[in-house]
Amino acid sequence: MMKKKRKGFHIINARVTATVSVSLVLIILGIVCLMAIAANNVTRGIKENLGFNIIFVEEVSDADVNYITEFVKRQPYAKSTELITPQQGRERWMEETGEDVMDVLGVNPFAAELAVKVNASHSTTAQLKAYADAVRHHPAVEDVTMHAEMADSINENLNSITLVLAIVGCALLFISFMLINNTIRLTVYSRRFIIHTMKLVGATDSFIRRPLITANIINGIIAGVAASGVLALLLYYITGFDASISKFIPVDNQLPVYGGLIVAGVVICGVTSLIAANRYLRIDYDDMFD
Repeated sequence: MMKKKRKGFHIINARVTATVSVSLVLIILGIVCLMAIAANNVTRGIKENLGFNIIFVEEVSDADVNYITEFVKRQPYAKSTELITPQQGRERWMEETGEDVMDVLGVNPFAAELAVKVNASHSTTAQLKAYADAVRHHPAVEDVTMHAEMADSINENLNSITLVLAIVGCALLFISFMLINNTIRLTVYSRRFIIHTMKLVGATDSFIRRPLITANIINGIIAGVAASGVLALLLYYITGFDASISKFIPVDNQLPVYGGLIVAGVVICGVTSLIAANRYLRIDYDDMFD
């Protein structure tokens, strides 16, 4: 009786250890996914702050301003537009420098200006130049300004960061699979003699595999739910210190990650337990001591 209790304790202990180990691996994987989401949202925000400014001629008519504004708004690249009047340009200068340009020059040198912000998918330098050229030759337009070098630098840096995160994510996914695979193999290894005994009494392979795979799938679900809960609490705790985190990792983006962790736990635990069970179904009794 004591041996049976001890054996049952060892099996339960192995399952608990496996579940905790899988949860820890999934937490790390989830953190990488959330970091990737945050990086993607930050990247989109930076790119959407890129754009160009349309500077109108001094005596531009309201009709021309409205025509060009509506033309730009209809374009697929336009995220937002802001019309800056000469008076607003003067007020901004006063806020930035503390001086009134009218006191120096006697006239307001600022012209009407249309600030255009583009969507993230339209933020390359070549695209910005093409959009600027489309309105540059209009008689009401004096000039179109853009920061091409800054756009190039930002896009290059963001692409490098995205590549690094992708490589790290793939490496961690592979490592996660290997760690979970080894953990599940240990749980099946602890029951290898039970598998052999069931084979001796005539149990079919599918009958032996079914409880092993089911048990590990349940472990995967528990591990995925636990990992999701830990990540949710961690984000809630961090957001309490810095509310801006919720802008970079909104709840709508968190939910797919939590669901993905549960699915990953189920799939990886199910597949690895199937592989491990098949291995011990094929080996001889003498090989079980290796």
